[in-house]
Amino acid sequence: MRRVLIGFLAITVAFSGCASYTSTSAPLPRAGAMPVSQTEGAVEVGADPYTQTERHKSVFGSDLTAAGILPVQVYLQNHGAEKVLVRASDMALELPDGRRVSHAGASAAASKLESIGGVVGATIAFGIIGMLAASSAEDKARAARLEDYKKKELPDTRLAKGESGHGFVYFIPPDGTKNLTAAVLLVRVVKVDEGSSFVTRLPLTGLGAPQQ
Repeated sequence: MRRVLIGFLAITVAFSGCASYTSTSAPLPRAGAMPVSQTEGAVEVGADPYTQTERHKSVFGSDLTAAGILPVQVYLQNHGAEKVLVRASDMALELPDGRRVSHAGASAAASKLESIGGVVGATIAFGIIGMLAASSAEDKARAARLEDYKKKELPDTRLAKGESGHGFVYFIPPDGTKNLTAAVLLVRVVKVDEGSSFVTRLPLTGLGAPQQ
């Protein structure tokens, strides 16, 4: 029994190291320094599409491009007197063929990265003990990833004069999407007092397509 327990602990430690997630901070966006920016009325909206593998791994711990996920960092600033509201759920990515992809949300993005490959491999190599150890380690990594992606996600942002906000929006383009060089980020801005809204269009020029 003691040998079994020692073996289980050793396998658990090994798989905890392989299946882990460490949260890292994304660089803070700055007004006037975003790759794409538009000011409509008194509201400045900037966008930075994350398409490089190195940036994905440094900020999200995985290659989101390979998983077919496009994270876009959004920066908002209100220069006017009227309060405005911007929600990630109101944003969309307009594809070159006219189709629109809605914001998928942090949960959907994190779920797309989930895999049982490690558990299957551990079961083959170490039997039921390996399966239990790998499953526990992956559960912890999955929970940590989801929490981190949610923290990085753009919250519902209400801005008074001079205030700013930022965060990521996640898009999962349809399978087979190959060319996003003419994609446009659509950001709806709601004027709180009036109840009216307008849409700012941000052409994401040079954006590469996630690999499917």
